[in-house]
Amino acid sequence: MRLRTTIPALWALAAAGLLAACDTPLEVEPDAQIPFEEALDTPDEIAGGVRGIYDALQQNGAYDRNLIVFPDMYADNLDFTGTFDTDAEVYDRTVQPTNTAVEGIWAAMYEGINRANNVLASIPRVTGMDPDEADQFRGEALFLRALFYHNLVRWFGGVPLVTQPNWNVGDTDNTFLPRASQAEVYALIEADLAEAVTLLPETSPEFRATWGAARALQARVFLDEGKWAQARDAADDVIDSDIYELTRPYSNLWAVENSGESILSVQYSVNDFNELAFWFFPSDFGGRRGFAPTSNLLSRFNAQGDTERRDATIGFYRGTRRYGKKYFRIATGEDNVIVLRLAEMYLARAEANARLGADPAVILADINVVRERAEIDPLTVADVDDGDPATDVHQELLLAILRERRLEFAFEGHRFFDIRRILGPAGAAEFLEIPEFRLLFPIPQGERDANSNLGQNPGY
Repeated sequence: MRLRTTIPALWALAAAGLLAACDTPLEVEPDAQIPFEEALDTPDEIAGGVRGIYDALQQNGAYDRNLIVFPDMYADNLDFTGTFDTDAEVYDRTVQPTNTAVEGIWAAMYEGINRANNVLASIPRVTGMDPDEADQFRGEALFLRALFYHNLVRWFGGVPLVTQPNWNVGDTDNTFLPRASQAEVYALIEADLAEAVTLLPETSPEFRATWGAARALQARVFLDEGKWAQARDAADDVIDSDIYELTRPYSNLWAVENSGESILSVQYSVNDFNELAFWFFPSDFGGRRGFAPTSNLLSRFNAQGDTERRDATIGFYRGTRRYGKKYFRIATGEDNVIVLRLAEMYLARAEANARLGADPAVILADINVVRERAEIDPLTVADVDDGDPATDVHQELLLAILRERRLEFAFEGHRFFDIRRILGPAGAAEFLEIPEFRLLFPIPQGERDANSNLGQNPGY
């Protein structure tokens, strides 16, 4: 792995609350470094360092674009309508190891991990910090490191596990690490989240990581791991906490920033802006329209009379030409990006219960909470059970959940992972018409060129 080191000057800016909106990872020169003992050594600097971890979520390779767009474009929610070859490879499901946009995901995640590691390593050596504040900062860093690693393991499988900061250019301990196994990466994610749950507050006036965010991410992680009972229990805790409520109408999830349904959102402002509206909107509205909703997605909305979610998700111009409209503040770039929200917990609990063979009525109750908010008819057992005794009703319920998740979370970065998880490797490969090896993306070639210990995923 070629670790992207954080420019210490940036940490000084973070401490002053002046982090730049776009900080492309760089191979920095030695004179850009400052000694360890001069970095993040006061409570204010730790607070700035934590803000710096959140800032890493805003990069183009993270939630500013790729983590939101690529899962839908690799599946069946978005057509490629742009000009970038890197995006075309994602749409065609022919991603190459040289794809720089995919490498951007890798770089953004490790940038965030290194920032989290810096904070975690610095907190114990700072004097004069309030213990509760120190615990919260540690909890936030652990949560965010888990989020970064979960994104990596979803895309690439096993990756190098870096748990210590890269302080100086001359540091080599993290440079030539081999890939850990997928199980080892998940073990670190689980450990980070388990501790974060005990340290984070229930609410945050700054819309930062909370107990609910850590527990919700656990639900998502456990589903990906196939740990159904743990996923069910985590989702259940978030739902029963009564901290969150489904936003009504559905369109207010985006019209109203940080609604009561949002568990964690990446925060943007006019000075720290989000480019998603630019990428989704057509040139008529000042955008680029690098991708557009598929006709199949539109048909699925129309087939069940799902007008509320359709109209919040898909816009039209020049007649019937389609564009995505969840992110719409193109003039200011202030659209926050929802990472975790309550509706996901209802459908996660439904999926876990379906895997566990629970009463179909219990599973349908959670699905129908989400459907009722969208003002569409509830599902019954008769709607999902084809009457064939050879067909498992729980498998039919899983397919119903997959359909529901598609419409509920379009353009929120879920679709490909939902297909892969619910249909399984063979079913997902058949559905997407790809060989199974393409259910993971290739390890970026630039990283492998810099680190001879970094093996490639099979098939690439």
